[in-house]
Amino acid sequence: MSSGVTDPVALGAEALRAGAWTEARASFEVAIAQDPSAESHEGLGRALWWLQEPDAAITQIELAYASFRERGETARAAGLALWLAREYQAVRGNAAASNGWFARAEGLLDGEPTAGFGWLILTRAERSDDTERMRAFAEEARVIAKRDGDVDLEVAALARLGYAEVASGAVQRGTDQLDEAMAAATGGEVRSLEVIGDVTCVAIAAFELSADWGRIEQWGQIVETWIRNHNHVPVLGFCYACCAEMFLASGEWDQAEGMLTEGLDALESAGHRSRCVHPAAKLAELRVTQGRVEEAARLLDGFEELPEAAHALARLHLTRGDHALAAATLHRRLNRIGGDNVLAAPFLALLVEVQVAQGDLEGAVPTVERLEAIAERSEIGRIVASAELARGRTARSQGDPAAAQHLERAIVEFAGERMPVDAARARLELAQALESTEPEVAIDEARTALAAFERVGAPRDADAAGELLRRQGVRGRTGPKDVGLLTRREQEVLHLVAEGLTNPEIAARLYISTKTVGHHVSNVLAKLGVRTRGEAAAWALRTLGADRASR
Repeated sequence: MSSGVTDPVALGAEALRAGAWTEARASFEVAIAQDPSAESHEGLGRALWWLQEPDAAITQIELAYASFRERGETARAAGLALWLAREYQAVRGNAAASNGWFARAEGLLDGEPTAGFGWLILTRAERSDDTERMRAFAEEARVIAKRDGDVDLEVAALARLGYAEVASGAVQRGTDQLDEAMAAATGGEVRSLEVIGDVTCVAIAAFELSADWGRIEQWGQIVETWIRNHNHVPVLGFCYACCAEMFLASGEWDQAEGMLTEGLDALESAGHRSRCVHPAAKLAELRVTQGRVEEAARLLDGFEELPEAAHALARLHLTRGDHALAAATLHRRLNRIGGDNVLAAPFLALLVEVQVAQGDLEGAVPTVERLEAIAERSEIGRIVASAELARGRTARSQGDPAAAQHLERAIVEFAGERMPVDAARARLELAQALESTEPEVAIDEARTALAAFERVGAPRDADAAGELLRRQGVRGRTGPKDVGLLTRREQEVLHLVAEGLTNPEIAARLYISTKTVGHHVSNVLAKLGVRTRGEAAAWALRTLGADRASR
C-alpha cells in the first residue's frame, strides 16, 4: 500500500476496504504474531471469509468476540455475535449454535437503542418468514440508522424493507425501495463490501419474486460496472443461485444448469452451505422436470429441511405419485410462511396440481381462490398466469367448459412473462381440455407444447403431449435419438465430443467447469440412448455428418 501507514492492523484494515483479501490476511497475521488483539483477530477472520475459508474465519471471529468482551466493548462483541449467528447457519447448518449466538447478541445489547441494536433488529427481519414482521423489523432498523447516521445500516434495512413489501404484494412500493437501496449501494454511499453484496442479493431475490427480469438485467449491468471499477472485487462471491430462476423460467436450462452446478462446486470446495437459496434445491427441481428423478432425490438428500427445498421436494413427491407427502410438504411450508402473500404463491400453485392429482377438487377450489387473491393484489404477471392455470386445471377436472378460457389466458400471460415452459404446460392442459370436443385444435396445441418440451429437454411433459397425439392417431415424437431433444449447450458439447475432445478440453473451449461438462455429457448420452461418449460421437458423425458434427 502507498499510504505510508506501517501499523499492520491499519494496513490490514486498508486492504479490507480495498478488497485486497490476500494482502489483508498477511497484514493481520503479522499483527497477531507481534501482538494479538481483538482488531487483528477480527480483521483476519473477515479476510479469511472473503478468501472462502469459513471455518478458519469463524475461529478468528470467536477469538475477537472474546477479546472485545474482555475489554468491555459490548457493542463490538454483539456485532460479532450476530456475524457468528449468521455463519454458523450458513457454513455449518448448525441452527442451535446460530440461535445461541443470536441470543447472546440480544443479551449483550439488552434493548439499547444503539446502532448495534439496529443491526440486531435487521437480523430479526432477515430471520423472519413472516412478511409483516420482516417489514416491521426492517422499518425499525431504518429509523435507528437514520437517527444515528449509520448509512450502511440504513441501506441494508431499506433493501430488506423493499423485499418485505414485494413479498407481501406491494410490488411497486417495494421495487422503488429496492431501486433506492441499490443506487446507494453502488453509488458510493455504502462503505462495507459485505453490505453491498447483501443488498445486491436481497434485491435480485425480490426481483425474482416479482419476475422482474428486466430489472435484474439492468441492475446486473450496473453491478458489473461497479465491480470492474473496484478492481473486480468479488462482492457476489457466494451468490450462485440468484439469477438461475430467470434462465429456468425462460427455458434456457443449459445456462441455468451451468450456473447451478458451478455454484454447487464452489460451495462444496469452500465448505459453505449457501448464502441465500441453495443451488441444490433449484437444480433438483430442474432434474425432476428433466426426468432425472433419482438424481433429484440425491441432490435433496440432507437439505430436506431447507425452506427453499420445500417446492422441489413436493414436486419430487408428486412425480413419484406420493401425493399425500407432496401435500404435507406444501402445507407445512405454507403454515411457516404465514398469510397469503407473494412468497406463498408458487406453493399454492403446486398444491392445486397435487390436489387435482389426488382427486381432491373440494380442497383445490379454495386453494385456487387464495392464489387468485394474491394475483389480484400483487398484479405480478407470473402469479396471474399461475392462477389462471390453476383455475383452468381445476375447471377441466370438474368438466367445466370455462376451463379453456382460463387456460388460454394462462398461455398468454406466461408468454408475456417470457416463460415458455409454463406456457407449454398450460397449452397441454388446454389440449387435454379440448380433446373430446375440438380434437383438431387439441392436436395443434399438443404439437406446439411437444415442440417446446423437446426443445428444453422435458421428457415427462413431452411424453404426456406425445400420448395425447397418439390417442388422436398422430405421430408425435420422433424417437429418443433426436438431436432436437438436446439443448443448445448440449449440442455444442456433442459436437466437441465428436471431435474427440476430453471433458477438460471441452471445459476450456466453452469456459465452463469440467464438472459441468460431465453433467452435459451425461444428459447427451441419456437423451440419445447411448452408453458411451464413443457411441455418441459415432451417432453424431453418422446422423449429422462430419461437417455438422465437428463444427
